[in-house]
Order: sequence, then structure tokens, then C-alpha cells
Amino acid sequence: MKQHHDKPFLMHSFILRSLILLIFVFSLSHCLKKESTTTSTSINTSPVITRQAVPVVVTANGLTRGGKPYVVNGVGGDKNLAELASRGGNSIRTWSTNGLDVILEEAESLNLTVSAGIWLESECSWFSYKNTEHCAKQSERVRKEVMLYRDYPALLAWGIGNESEGPGDNTPYWQQLDRLAKMVREIDPHHPTFTAVAGLGPANAKGLNEHTPHLDFVGINTYGGVFSLRNHLEKVGWKRPWLLTEWGPRGFWECKKAASGTPLEQTSSEKAAMIRQAYQSTLTPGGGYLGNYAFVWGWKFESTATWFGLYTHEGDTTASVDVLEEMWTGRKPSNHAPAIMPITGVPTAAMAPGATFQSSVKATDPEQDVLIYQWAVLRDLQGHQHNTSEKKPTAIPDVITDPSKPTISATAPKKPGIYRLYVWVKDGKGHAATANVPFEVR
Repeated sequence: MKQHHDKPFLMHSFILRSLILLIFVFSLSHCLKKESTTTSTSINTSPVITRQAVPVVVTANGLTRGGKPYVVNGVGGDKNLAELASRGGNSIRTWSTNGLDVILEEAESLNLTVSAGIWLESECSWFSYKNTEHCAKQSERVRKEVMLYRDYPALLAWGIGNESEGPGDNTPYWQQLDRLAKMVREIDPHHPTFTAVAGLGPANAKGLNEHTPHLDFVGINTYGGVFSLRNHLEKVGWKRPWLLTEWGPRGFWECKKAASGTPLEQTSSEKAAMIRQAYQSTLTPGGGYLGNYAFVWGWKFESTATWFGLYTHEGDTTASVDVLEEMWTGRKPSNHAPAIMPITGVPTAAMAPGATFQSSVKATDPEQDVLIYQWAVLRDLQGHQHNTSEKKPTAIPDVITDPSKPTISATAPKKPGIYRLYVWVKDGKGHAATANVPFEVR
């Protein structure tokens, strides 16, 4: 009887112990799973990006980068960087920090450097360098921008302001510029600072010399004045290092004028010849020279559709790019842009609406490539107020007969005004020559 009664008891005990063990295992599993989940979500498995700045130093003999001599042979602009590298350029210049992280990363991948622009306000109705609050807010903004990008290896220098000095006689501006340069040097000891001025006139040179001891060098924007620049620096008493931060063809403000008063633009061949001459006569070692940035690596509409762009609106390179490659590397390109002469046959006197005339252009190609001609008439848009980099203005329709030939017949537009007759001559290999001439309808 005893055995008969013990069997149910033993069975119940066994079941109870099994339930307790099952609950314990489930609880332990749940805790381990929770701990595992908590640990996996708290650990960031993303790779940590570490950047190391390459030190840049301004010496009596020029720049050094990473301890090695470095002469800037660059351009203004942040597009087409792969072609810039293939052509032998080594640096680019920007005018602000917009999208600078992407630019710096691409530049690094191509072994290019970047002079990063920091935009500064000009004296105006809503900002004054005499106002300490305005200057304090500006300083904080500049500090944040420098902190963001100071460790990128491609960074070469900080350009604090571009032509923001006005007439050059605003002492508080120069004092604020020096405070900014001093601050940037304190938070980023590896990269020098400069400001880019519109020419280096006596007032600018005086302000810089008297009030900006912490600025490492000056950037100079000049175009037609490039050939006399070294003599000019002596006249204004500039003895510190300098970088040519913008230069290229003669500006529309310094060219000969047509009878209508609109400026006469150089052909692409004339611009290329000017760049070669500047390199040979002015952009040479010594005298504080640190290098240069040609303007502009890309296309923009400024005064005309062809004035400053080293590229055309369709992305073809001009002869100036070929010259830059030769000056940078000592080698000639394997295929050159066409050469072009000025357009002929356009009346210099004002024409009546609907009047007809015949014009032609002579162009040649060094490699004897087949040339493609594209003519167009555009309304003349003069000066900086007609400045856009978005698209080429629409051509006047139905005014050119046979626009794909070297000689064309043209009809003056019906609406009075000043116009330009353009021609683009392409070689089908990614290169082009450009010329234009203005005419007036009255």
C-alpha cells in the first residue's frame, strides 16, 4: 500500500520540478536575449573616420605642404576636377564653404588641394564693422566653419573674405579681418590665412600693412593688370607674400569699346596668348609669389556667354586650358582646341531693323580635325548685373542663314538695341574656339 500511494506523490514532484526548471530556463534565456539586444544596440559598429591635416607653412621662399615646397598652379571653381588633375593642375579655390566637405573629399582623391573661401559681409545697411555685435556674430560663424573642415587633408589655406573690403579705407574692417585671422590660426595652426582683394591699390595695401599682422599673405584679383603687377606691388610698398587668386582675360571693364559703348571681347585664341604671356612674364618664382588661380574652371554667363569661362556652355575646353596644361606640366596636350581669328563683316555703325549683312570667321585645327561651326545672335547683357551661371540666354531666332558654315548671312533683329554675333567652332573632340562681336540696331 505504501508503494501504491508513493507513486502519485513522486509523479507530482517530478512534474513540479520540471515546471520550475522550465520557468528558470525561459527566464534565463529571456534575460540573455535582452542583454544581447541591449548590447548590440548600444555599440556603434560604423567605422570611425579619422582625418589628419597636412601642415602648410608660409616661408620666405614660398609655401611648404607636408614639409615640401608647394607652388599653387590652380583654378577657381569646384567642377571638372578629374580633368583638372589630368591636365596637371594641383589646386582649386572656392568662395564659400558651401558643400565644402564633398569638395575636399573629391580633391583629396585626385591629389588636389583647396583654398577654402569664407564669405565675409561687405559694409552695408544691415552689417557694419563698427558694430561689435555684428562682428561677434561673424566671428562665431567663421569659428564654426573652420572647426568643421580644419582636419581635411586636402585643405591648403583659408581665404577670409573676397573683395569685401570696399574702397579700402574702412579701418574697422581691417581690424576685424585681423581678429579673424588670429582666431583661425589659434584653432587651426596647420593652415595659413589670406584675404582676396580687388587689386592691391594704395588704400588696400595701407589697410593690410597697418592693421593685419596676423594675416599670412594677401590674395590679389586682377585681370588686365597682371602684366604690371610686380611693379605695382613695389609702388604700393607690399613686401609680404602674395597669391594671384583670380586672373584671366582682360575684364569687360578694362577693354576697348565699340561705337555703341559696349566692350569688345578677346577671341579664345587671344585669351590663350595672354595667359601664356602672363606665365612667362609675371607668374614666376621670387618676390613673394606663392602661385595662382586662373578664372574660371567651368562656364558662367558674365557680361557675355564666353567671357571668363575656360569651358563653353556645352562643356568644351578652350585654348586657354591647353596653355595652362603646358605651363603646369611642360607638355603639350595630345589634342588642342581650334585657333580662331576675329569675326569680320559686322557693321560698326548702327543698322536699321531688318538690315542684312554677311560675316565670316577663319578657324584652324592643329590636328586637322573636322570643324563644326555654330553661330548665334544674343541680346547684349553687360556687366555684373547680368551675371548667371545657370544657362545661356536664348538666341534670337530666324536671324542667321546657314549657321553651320564659316560664312553666314545675318539679318538685324526687329527690336532696337545692342546685340552680339557669336560663333563657336568645335573640333568634335571636346574642344572649341569662340569669338563674338557686338552690333547695334537703331
